[in-house]
Amino acid sequence: MTIFKSFLSIVVVVSSFATNAQNWVSYQSPQQVNDLVDNGTELIMATDYGLVVMNKTTLEKTTFNTSNSDLDDNLISATTKAPNGDIYLSTGQTIGIFDGLDVIDVEIASAVIANINTFEIFDLEVASNGDLWLGTSEGVFRKQGQNWTTYGKTELGEFFHVWDIELDNEEDVFVGAQNGVHKFESGTWSNISENTSLQGYLHAELFFSKSGDLYFAGDLDSIGRYDGSNWELYSNGGLNGSAIKGFSEDDNVYFLSQQDGIYKLDNGTFTTYTDAQTAAFKNNSSYFYIDDTKKHWLNYNIYISVNDKGTVRSTRISSNGIEYNNVSEIHKSQNGDILFGMTSSTQSIAVIDPDGNWSSIDFPAGMANYPIGGNILSVGNDDIWLSSYQGVHHYDGKDWTFTELPGSSHLAADSKGKIYAATNNRIYVLKDGDTSQYTTSNSPISGLDQISGLGVDANDNLWIASFNWTGEAAIQKVGATRNWTTYDHTKHAEIDQPKGEFHFDKNGNVWISAKIGAIKFDGENFTNPIKENRSNLENYEASSIESDSEGRMYFSHQYGVTTLLDSVWGKLLIDDVPNKRTSANTTIKFDDAGTLWWASTFSGVFSYTPETIASIFSSIEHTNDLSIYPNPSKGTINFRSKHLGKSSVKIYNGMGELVYTNDHLDTNSPLQLNQSPGMYVVILKNNKSTSVQKLIIK
Repeated sequence: MTIFKSFLSIVVVVSSFATNAQNWVSYQSPQQVNDLVDNGTELIMATDYGLVVMNKTTLEKTTFNTSNSDLDDNLISATTKAPNGDIYLSTGQTIGIFDGLDVIDVEIASAVIANINTFEIFDLEVASNGDLWLGTSEGVFRKQGQNWTTYGKTELGEFFHVWDIELDNEEDVFVGAQNGVHKFESGTWSNISENTSLQGYLHAELFFSKSGDLYFAGDLDSIGRYDGSNWELYSNGGLNGSAIKGFSEDDNVYFLSQQDGIYKLDNGTFTTYTDAQTAAFKNNSSYFYIDDTKKHWLNYNIYISVNDKGTVRSTRISSNGIEYNNVSEIHKSQNGDILFGMTSSTQSIAVIDPDGNWSSIDFPAGMANYPIGGNILSVGNDDIWLSSYQGVHHYDGKDWTFTELPGSSHLAADSKGKIYAATNNRIYVLKDGDTSQYTTSNSPISGLDQISGLGVDANDNLWIASFNWTGEAAIQKVGATRNWTTYDHTKHAEIDQPKGEFHFDKNGNVWISAKIGAIKFDGENFTNPIKENRSNLENYEASSIESDSEGRMYFSHQYGVTTLLDSVWGKLLIDDVPNKRTSANTTIKFDDAGTLWWASTFSGVFSYTPETIASIFSSIEHTNDLSIYPNPSKGTINFRSKHLGKSSVKIYNGMGELVYTNDHLDTNSPLQLNQSPGMYVVILKNNKSTSVQKLIIK
């Protein structure tokens, strides 16, 4: 945790391509409670993206994450309260103690971890003697003082993944593993469920009731109750046990199925449990907990509610409006609002206005699942279009209307109010309530299987990207007078698997995202700068493309953004992106203030506000009392100064990132810069003057 952050600060100084992590602001949503500790007056909740501390009376919340604490990861998988009151938590591969203000590391001896690449902590418990117990992908870990012991295949058998750990009143240890329930008593392990059908291949949950009975739920269609000697099995109604999130208890025992709601044990049978609280969330839940006063706490997405003897109150866990972290779409409206669409079956579009206020545009009841497979298109402040597998939805600021189309996915609009909707190998045109279409029978539209994207340039030309799975591809341009131009991959080899997001830069170039890189068309020739320069990129696939006023290109990928300006590459990587995956799709969009918004189908939303070279120049007085030479340079620069005294230097790269600083500069000695070729800004200061100069490194 702390060590990593120190290392990061060093990297920012020495690398021109390093990302200043503080420039990225996270809007990840802690939409799912994974575990919690009831501290009497507070609930301390381990969520997908931070530790949320909530007052049980006022429902006021404080969130701790990597931006304001020493957490090394925002994904907190488990938490528990030690007998001495300490709050322990796990972030997957690390352990910390939360002291109310920050997180203190608990180091795991590296020698006990067989494979750090696959190692994962699933649960943890602390005994009254201070022993720390971990359920992990490599069995059970036990910490006694500073000593660690591992129990794996030898003690637990062939399948020793341990999902859950519980301690009984006698301090005996019980674990839910792949192959059932194991007990540790007097230094000996035993499988107490080996004569039952109970298994936990993919997941397992344990729970001790007030009567002392042990409940177990695993992968199969039964729930087990162990009274210390014998097991009783209950059918859970055919549910897959992997969907069970946990148990809770008031006068009855309950378990939560994330897909099917809450079940209550009544007269020896688990039956569906509903009330005003569960009905408010349509029986969808992520976490269910009953406290000592019999208040019911229910989490669903970014909401948490409490049912206090029939009185239900709800609040957001998250301060932002992002319901899910799988965001597939960003769009900017004419009034500067930024709209976010999710790939899950969300009930709304999240909106943030230029002042930073969050709101939502709610979908009507019964609306088809958007935005799975769809786009957001805003053509006015109260004129929003959505595409889905069922067709096109239109919101006029008050009401929703629907036009049924077969599997619409991509949308575009021109300045005259035409809405273009692509579906397979045809395009529908919606205008003033009328619908027409381009097909292979009435237009030169490509007969390829899939239209992968649409775009409309500043001159109202419609651009179409299409391909098929045999490798054929085409880019088409439809002029305002319906004149068609087709660019075929057989004549332009660079037209290769266009994914179809179009971007039109200030120089008139057309950019199209592609499976590998980004296709550029300058009006005559097609190129793919990314494909030609793979060594400069973190990821070859450009999911989304933007450009700024200086002509710098921005290409989004699963790790952040790669930039290109005058043949100089840069990287804006996001350190807080969790669980990097090769299949993540990302989207970027600039707002009116120049902030870049980045969203991922796995990692939520981040924003980046670069300090431009122009802002650096404009904020500092220019003098010529200090100078550098030679310029251009191969990396070694010298200094001239008309005044003696303390001197300092700051050097910024073309993206406005500080790449070198020295507050005690020796102007008599040359400076060797280990920077990549490109344009830099050098700011020199002494006790008399300040000089700002452009530096070119060849």
